[in-house]
Amino acid sequence: DGIEFRPLAKRRDHVLVGIDPGTTTAVAIVGLDGGVLDVLSTRTADTAAVIEWIIERGRPVVVAADVEPMPSTVEKIRRSFSAAGWVPERDLPVDEKQHRTREEGYENDHERDALAAALHAFDEYEDTFERVGRKVPPRIETGAVIARVVAGEESVETVLADLADDDEADDDDDEHEPRELTPEEQRIKKLETRVERLDSHVDDLEATIEEKEEAIAEYERELTDARREERREARERREVNRLERENERLERERDEQREANEELAEKFDRLKELWRLDHSNFADVAAAKQGLVPVKPVAKFTKSALDEADERYGLAAGDVVYLRDASGAGRSTAETLVEREPRVVLKEGGLSEVARELLFEHGIPVAPADEVPIEEVDDLAVARERAVETAIEGWEERAEAWRLDRNESMVDQVISEHRAGEGESD
Repeated sequence: DGIEFRPLAKRRDHVLVGIDPGTTTAVAIVGLDGGVLDVLSTRTADTAAVIEWIIERGRPVVVAADVEPMPSTVEKIRRSFSAAGWVPERDLPVDEKQHRTREEGYENDHERDALAAALHAFDEYEDTFERVGRKVPPRIETGAVIARVVAGEESVETVLADLADDDEADDDDDEHEPRELTPEEQRIKKLETRVERLDSHVDDLEATIEEKEEAIAEYERELTDARREERREARERREVNRLERENERLERERDEQREANEELAEKFDRLKELWRLDHSNFADVAAAKQGLVPVKPVAKFTKSALDEADERYGLAAGDVVYLRDASGAGRSTAETLVEREPRVVLKEGGLSEVARELLFEHGIPVAPADEVPIEEVDDLAVARERAVETAIEGWEERAEAWRLDRNESMVDQVISEHRAGEGESD
């Protein structure tokens, strides 16, 4: 990525410079008449090389960029030439840059952007250039006047008066005309001038470096403080998260405890009601409760349903048990109910043969639920004592008849077996 020099200006005229900095740096040189003098794009040249390339092509009056604010690299180059700066009010759109450079030659977008910046700067200052040019007499270089008016912000009249004084001093000096310098001396003088200019630029760059180093040190201090603050905030966040988790755990435990308390309170209320019904002669029981007996409902004739009822109301000996669904119970389930020693079992549906036999053998009365009117309030149920006694009496009558039938069957069976035995002996 070399630099190809194609200068159109043979002497160092005053010019406008457009710069597009970046990985690829592009520079455009435009004369005070708006003509494009030279364009450069490079990926290898540093700022010093770019400045030297500009010096060889002219003396910048204006240094321009196509974005706002002016990039720091462009600002450094502008200050090194003490030139005026130009930037658009807002970043130049691509279509505007393409339109303004449509008649110019360029090789890439970077050169186009640099050209657009220089040409837009010329458009901005064109009227000023023409106004100054009309006031400058032929014997004075217009570019020098424009440079001081634009970059130094002096009036045209002040600059012309100053240059007129310089001309008079030059006339006095002409009386003692120095000898003409040899080509070698002229070259040495030119190089010395270039060295002075580059030394001045180096000083500016060193000052800029010092400023940047101070700024970097300040940023590093701020970064250290920010990291320290971030670590502190992270510790606080972790502690807050821990406390929030602990708070949520305690709230869950509180809610679980409340639910448990509510369940216990409900169970306690149910037990109190049942106790009052079981102790109907207690002094504070209303007269309306006389003649009632508590009924303990069981959802199904299963072990789990019996255990659940026992947990809710407490199944004790002498209780009236109400089986909402008596079907399907086996011997083990029937034995579980027998162990509770209920006073009577009221049932919905039919009992299995095994359960019926087991309850009968243990003398536990069983009656259809529709024989005893049951009044239910939520999970509580009561029945009339008289109705319960009537159901038990009915079962006892049926049980006596079953016993007689069973005894007759047994006698018949014994007689049959005896006769069968005699026949075999004959």
